[in-house]
Amino acid sequence: METRLPRLLALLLMLSLLLSLAATAADPDSYEIPNDWSHDAFVFAVENDILRGDHHMRLNPQKNITRAEMAAVLVRLIGATQQGNLSAFSDVDPNAWYYPELSAAYAAGIFGGVTATQMMPNAFITREQAFVALCRAFGIVSANRTAYTAFTDGNKTSAYARDSLSAMKELGLLRGYGDGSVRPLAYITRAEIAQLLYNLFDCIADAPDELPASGTVLYRGTQKLPDMLTLDGTLIITQAAPAVFTPVSWQITGSLILRTGKNTNANLSAVSAKQLVCAPLSGSVSGKASEVCLWGASSSFTGNAGRLIVCGGSHSFTGASNAINVRAGTLTHNGNTGDVTLDGSTTLVLNGNAGNITANGDNTALTVNGRVASITLNGGLSTVNGTGSAGTITICKEQCTVTLKCDKLNDLLYQAEHDAALQTVRTMRIPCTVKRATAIYKNRDFTGYIRSLPAGTIVYNQYHPDNNTLYVSLGDGTWGWVPRWDCYIPDDAVTTDGKLDYSKATKEGFVDLCNYNSKTDYLIWVSRYTQKVMVFQGKQGAWKLIRTFPCSTGSNDTPTPQGIFEIFSRTQRWNFSYYYVNNVSIFNGGHAFHTILLDYGGGVYDGRVGIPLSHGCIRMLPEDCKYIYNLPMNTRVVVY
Repeated sequence: METRLPRLLALLLMLSLLLSLAATAADPDSYEIPNDWSHDAFVFAVENDILRGDHHMRLNPQKNITRAEMAAVLVRLIGATQQGNLSAFSDVDPNAWYYPELSAAYAAGIFGGVTATQMMPNAFITREQAFVALCRAFGIVSANRTAYTAFTDGNKTSAYARDSLSAMKELGLLRGYGDGSVRPLAYITRAEIAQLLYNLFDCIADAPDELPASGTVLYRGTQKLPDMLTLDGTLIITQAAPAVFTPVSWQITGSLILRTGKNTNANLSAVSAKQLVCAPLSGSVSGKASEVCLWGASSSFTGNAGRLIVCGGSHSFTGASNAINVRAGTLTHNGNTGDVTLDGSTTLVLNGNAGNITANGDNTALTVNGRVASITLNGGLSTVNGTGSAGTITICKEQCTVTLKCDKLNDLLYQAEHDAALQTVRTMRIPCTVKRATAIYKNRDFTGYIRSLPAGTIVYNQYHPDNNTLYVSLGDGTWGWVPRWDCYIPDDAVTTDGKLDYSKATKEGFVDLCNYNSKTDYLIWVSRYTQKVMVFQGKQGAWKLIRTFPCSTGSNDTPTPQGIFEIFSRTQRWNFSYYYVNNVSIFNGGHAFHTILLDYGGGVYDGRVGIPLSHGCIRMLPEDCKYIYNLPMNTRVVVY
């Protein structure tokens, strides 16, 4: 007791100072209610047990609210008790006063981490974070996703918070400051939280007989709701209410928002509402509405929706809809629908037919087990598969994988990169400085004089066949031979580190546009710039990339000659003084594909690839080189 009592007293003092809910309704006259714009909001908050002051009965309206305090307010309002696992967040203390509320907020999907490992419970919450938490807690969603731009600084809002800010603006819950700003990244005060809740709720009912005839009503009671209900407004049912219910006749002019708990089973077929927002912890809901929103962790909805919106979680929908918008999360749709829009890294399994599907985010996963009119992939790294089919599939970004059958495939990015390949592809150029005045000749024996080269001229080493000559190119396109010892060849002019590579479209575009042919069904391109060996299969003008290997071409002093060759000879092994190489495929004089340098003792003498360092041959890793060795004789080899 000697060690635990001070800790208990400290916790009690902290709780008395922090934001909390009273056990019973408090008398506003007991508090120092501000006599300003927040007066009515604080009266409402105190009367409905939302906010409580410190031990001096002060409400501290200008004090900023922390993330943990915000979580405590919201989970108590919706009656959330289901605990989540916060072990991933290193800054959350399991013994802290806030832990039960923060854990419940996490389980209910109200709060997430600031990062994958940081929850920052004691940090002041920003205004945009508070807007997101409010919308998640009470199922606030709007079809208008751009209303945030009405504020003068709306574009400063983080991408994840724009939907929430738009919904609150669209529904008249957020007015902003007098200068037209909303200050999304600023901290939010207790007074501002009180005002937002005052704007949101017309009534907080703790029993069925407290339900009014109109307004936005939060029902946080534990008793069963009446079978017959008429409400000119919106009804929010919290986790405190029974999770199993079947109304006989509910007439609601606005939205019915289910913020119920686990194992929800709600038959809403006798409910008339403009919008249904289903955000239970888990369970099933049936009904119909012109707009159905699926939120929360996991739910199953059966019925019909004019428009279906998914805002997070993993859900199934069985029925018909006119349109679908998956903003976040995963949806399995069993039925037919009209047009579909997928945003962000979302997943859709469509077991039915649809109109036009547009995927706007990266990492979209789409499975179609029916027939759709068209699919447009505006994001990269997306996948499209399934047992169904599509009319037209259009790919606009890179690294998309499409295995779904379609009548027509438009790979716009592929085509653009394919057609621009000749402007994209580069070759290794080794700039050498002419040390003293010399000349360039047409022939290797220094005959066929072309012109003089003054000292300081830059030439590019293309081939070094012996100690006396260099085959070079000039910046104006001239090619010819110069005396080796009249030029300085740098040691550090490596033009690539092996990490560079071209896209599949660029690789295929280069060999197609260059109109390369081959006597076999295979073509090999060695890129000196990217230090890659690429193998194609097909025919002239229609080559398909099948393999890409790292390699090492010639060093600055002895570069691999550029040109068009073919494999004309093979030998299993070449032996040298200190090392040997295997799987030798010769394509130009003594230039060949072969393995990295191997030690006679059974190890590796030099295993480097990805940088120019050979004497002109193409060094490759043993298994990669074996693949080249097994290609047909007379296969075309392009070195560029």
